[in-house]
Amino acid sequence: MNSEQKKAIKSTILECRDILEKDIEQVLINYGIYINKDWVNLRDLKNLTEEQENNRKNIEKAIEKLEKGGFKRDKAVIEYIKEVSYTYLNRLAALRVMEVRGLIDEILVPRVEYGNKSFINSRFYEVAREFCKYETDGGLGYLLNIMFNEISEEIKILFNTEDEYSFITPSSASLLKVIELLCTNIDEDSWRQDEIIGWIYQYFNDKEKDDVFDRLYNKKQKIYVEDIPAATQLFTPDWIVDWIVDNSLGSLWDEIKQGKRENKKVEDIKLLDPCCGSGHFLVKAFDLFYEMYVEEGLYTKEEIPYKILENNLYGIDIDLRAVQLTSLILFIKVKSSLKENGFNTNTKGKLSVNLVCADAILLNGKRLEELKEKHKDNKPILKMIEIIYEEFEDVRLKGSLIQPEKKLFPLFEEYKNRIALRELSKVKKTKKNQTKGQQNLLEETNEITFSEYKSQRNFSKEERELMISLDAIYSEAIRANDISRQLFASEAKKSVKLVDIFMKQYDVVVTNPPYMGKRSMNDKLKNFIDNVYKDSNNDLYSVFIERCISLTRVNGFIGMITQNTFMFITTYKKVRNLILDNTCIRELVHLGPKAFEDISGEKVNTVMFILEKGTSNVNKIGKYIKLDDIKLSSRKMQVLKEAVNKEKDERVFHMSQSDFDLIEGRSFVYWMDSEIRDIFKTYKPLIEYAKPVVGFQSGKDAYFFRYFWEVKEESIGNRWFHCAKGGEFGRYYKSLPEVVLWENNGKELKEFKGSVIRNESFYFKRGISSSLLGGLNYSARILPDNYLFNVTCVNVFPYNYDNFNVLLGILNSSLSVYMLNLINPTLSITPGTLSKLPITIPESDEKKEIENLTLTCIEIQKKLVSIDETSIIFEGPFLNKYKSVNLFEVLINEILEEYLLNEVLDINSIVIDKYIFDLYEVSEKLREKVLSELKRLPCKEEYLCHFKKESANHEHINIELHEKILDYLTKGYSIYDIAFKCNLDIKRLYDYLLSKKVYTNVQLNKKLKDVISYFVGVIFNRWDNFEENTDGILPLDSSIYLEEDIIEKLYRLIILEFGEENADNVIDEVERILGTSIHSYFMGEFFNDHVLRYKKRPIYWHICSPKKTFNCFLYYHKLDNDTLYKVKSIYLKQMIDRYEEDLKYYTNQLIEARTKGDKSKEKDFKNKCSDLETKLEDLYILDKKIMEILPYKPDIDKGVLYNIIPLEPILASPISTKKEREDYYKEVGKQ
Repeated sequence: MNSEQKKAIKSTILECRDILEKDIEQVLINYGIYINKDWVNLRDLKNLTEEQENNRKNIEKAIEKLEKGGFKRDKAVIEYIKEVSYTYLNRLAALRVMEVRGLIDEILVPRVEYGNKSFINSRFYEVAREFCKYETDGGLGYLLNIMFNEISEEIKILFNTEDEYSFITPSSASLLKVIELLCTNIDEDSWRQDEIIGWIYQYFNDKEKDDVFDRLYNKKQKIYVEDIPAATQLFTPDWIVDWIVDNSLGSLWDEIKQGKRENKKVEDIKLLDPCCGSGHFLVKAFDLFYEMYVEEGLYTKEEIPYKILENNLYGIDIDLRAVQLTSLILFIKVKSSLKENGFNTNTKGKLSVNLVCADAILLNGKRLEELKEKHKDNKPILKMIEIIYEEFEDVRLKGSLIQPEKKLFPLFEEYKNRIALRELSKVKKTKKNQTKGQQNLLEETNEITFSEYKSQRNFSKEERELMISLDAIYSEAIRANDISRQLFASEAKKSVKLVDIFMKQYDVVVTNPPYMGKRSMNDKLKNFIDNVYKDSNNDLYSVFIERCISLTRVNGFIGMITQNTFMFITTYKKVRNLILDNTCIRELVHLGPKAFEDISGEKVNTVMFILEKGTSNVNKIGKYIKLDDIKLSSRKMQVLKEAVNKEKDERVFHMSQSDFDLIEGRSFVYWMDSEIRDIFKTYKPLIEYAKPVVGFQSGKDAYFFRYFWEVKEESIGNRWFHCAKGGEFGRYYKSLPEVVLWENNGKELKEFKGSVIRNESFYFKRGISSSLLGGLNYSARILPDNYLFNVTCVNVFPYNYDNFNVLLGILNSSLSVYMLNLINPTLSITPGTLSKLPITIPESDEKKEIENLTLTCIEIQKKLVSIDETSIIFEGPFLNKYKSVNLFEVLINEILEEYLLNEVLDINSIVIDKYIFDLYEVSEKLREKVLSELKRLPCKEEYLCHFKKESANHEHINIELHEKILDYLTKGYSIYDIAFKCNLDIKRLYDYLLSKKVYTNVQLNKKLKDVISYFVGVIFNRWDNFEENTDGILPLDSSIYLEEDIIEKLYRLIILEFGEENADNVIDEVERILGTSIHSYFMGEFFNDHVLRYKKRPIYWHICSPKKTFNCFLYYHKLDNDTLYKVKSIYLKQMIDRYEEDLKYYTNQLIEARTKGDKSKEKDFKNKCSDLETKLEDLYILDKKIMEILPYKPDIDKGVLYNIIPLEPILASPISTKKEREDYYKEVGKQ
């Protein structure tokens, strides 16, 4: 099905849903039932017929049942509306599928030749003309009800007109509109495809899915019971279903035919999907089972479809709508098969479907007690009833994860024991009477033991009779007229059917389980899986891996598609152990992101696999296919087909799962080169040399963390302490600008609910730090000894600090990054990942070389960091290093200085790579593979002595390549990346850039803005003692004020730096590079640049009126209770006074010009008055806004965000997010 077809289905289904839900809500209102209002009492509804009154009572009980299942009253009504709407939409969709496939005569699609009615409707109209002419829909609604009743005799689960969702029907107008949409908006080709049912199901849930994800990710709420289907069920693409079914059920059948496993009749092979959704796996399995039956040749093609449903296919889901659709598509498969082979398609009384919805809401209390009392003398039945009620609590939440069989199996054993004992005793007694005087025969008979007798006795008949008895008890209640008793019994009957499914073991279990991490689960679900699935409780999908294994018989197959996190992440180690110790991995396809076209982004990384239960084949070679780097679903499908059909393919790997034991944690690194495996075998893991740890979790970073520039300098080391967090890429040394509230040894943080303190003994120690999120961009740097660290970074503490620098060099090497990503190919590099990294410490000479290179890299990185004013070690730009009268020359020299530093850093890193490759004795082939995958450069001989400069050779840099280099520089690429992309020798590239003084306007512009930002800091007296700025307020219009504005102060700084005679030229140069005047830059871009530079926590605040008539800058660290008052009463007042005075003057001049009849002057003065009036209006607005904010009392300790949000109405542009504002006003409201 193509994207246009799916788009049409989605829009149509959502529109149909909207029509039906609005209509059903109105129908309920007519019955006095409201969503958000009190219901009208039945006796006050005078216009209802007796039948409608009964309907009202039935609807009440159906909604009450939902309430007892955990819904609040309003949610229960909404759920009822949704279920009724979906039931009718499903029925109409079913009719449309059947009529398009020729299984029934056309009942929905209107034809001109039948008077714009459907074929059946026109025939019905002819025979019931008198009845139909009084119906607004021409009798279609009545006809549909007849059809539903007729089809319900074949497939009751969807068309049962007596169930709780059939007490009311949509209006004729709604039905006609929905039918029109289904017939015109979705083409017939779509209706012919089996997958349309799955897409209808998924798109119907779209509204709930968006709502759930909004609550989950944006509002950080948990998942409710009713949310699980929408949040977790996605329609599995055809090609994935085909692969899983073919390689599980298909492989099983092939091995039976080839004599590789025990012979088994097709009718005895059972397949289960425990999360069947809309039945995609079961539909595919139906087709394969059909071929198997035909191949076997024991049944006719008329019998086969019925056999498949009766004996082979089993499905469970928590969503009734999904089960309805699965039943429908299997029903249609049967009818289609019968039609294709020329058989009678009437399946009445012949269909037996092993599908059940795990949504039973078992009502305790009186009904249960009545049932127990009635069967108190039948102990097995009574015990089974108790087990069912105990195990099925919250089954709508737990679904297939409940395990009633664990308690029922012992009960059945006890039941069988009693039968066996009774029978054996009877046999022996009979034999004794028959063998009096025949002592030898008596002794022979008495020799048979109880165990032998029981093992020889077949109890399947008694087990079935027990289940049938239980089923009959509830069936009897369903026949009662009391709707409450019927509902109670039908729910319990579901449970019996579910138990029956759980009591079996399956040859094949296939599924696409729900994906949901523990953080998203509500407490009931989380507690349940923590108690029952201790080894796999990380995510719902991993829990289902364990459950599927338990449901599969020994040597049976498990086929699944899940997220791939279990393959690598340390916290999933027990899941890997569960798989490796209990199954054999037959095949695995690592899909990665974008396997599902309808899921955007990289969030869902998937893998599909086939496991064989049992440990006899654990050393068998498994087949692994790597597709995780392919970004399109359609391309993954194509490449998979190609890989499967080739004898050899670079994407196909073969590996014994015992090889996973080589890596600590048994990560599924199936693509690991044999040479890499030898490295893991040969060298000790890092944990033998150092301890990798993560730090504390504050529970509320917004409260406990600041950037160092947000707090008072004197408070750092007393109240606020330096703290390492993850952050961006940075090797050897990196700016760590965060500080954390750690006063009194972190007392407040430690006592905060939600905080977690980890590895405190390592705080304030020198270490090696890296971000928790790294992947191929993993990088390690120094953690200074006066720093704390939190949970977002991993920190390595050597046992022997003599190895510190060499470990830092090894960790930053390409080989280490490559191996880390083998161990854990997700974005996370955890302590567990680092612990497994193979490490060897070289001999003294090699060690010294690596140490010296590493120390040089550290020093260079420090120099590069020191020119960033948001760094804790900021020393100012390289400005003072280049004494020049020419600003342009100074800026170019700054760019070239960075080239020089980065050249040494890059070449040193490349040389370190070579030393590490040599240290681990890595082959040339593997070196090339590592560098290619990481997009890193190889080492050349000349790099080993690169400080000995040779004459530059630039012949390879032609004009075209030069332009390409400039383009990459403009886009912000590093020189290293440019060298890799252009396949250039990095040393020669640096030589070229330096000798030719290559730069871009982007680089020049950035350097200039760095200098301007630095000068603004000087003006505010942050670094140099330029002059005392007492109030921290700098206006931006010198013509109004007695004091200098920010531009005049900047001009004086330029005089000091470049000399008075050069100042004007420097200003001209600044404006040329900026592309605008300095005044315009400060009016516009400066504040935005500053907000970006200071990571949305700016310290120079641009206050202005709405039209920017008034502008000034406030320095955050000079804020006090009088700051806004000064802005208003001194600076703003001066401007208002000046403009009011000017307006008064020009008004008088205007009057005088009019009096004299001087039109030219009148126009001039009129424009000036208008301009002044506009400016004054702008100023008055600002004056009023300031008044609304007063009294403003800043608290520097609470950081920039807390202090700036109240001023955002007068700020040049807001910096906070909507959520940050909500949190702020919530906090202020509590104070």
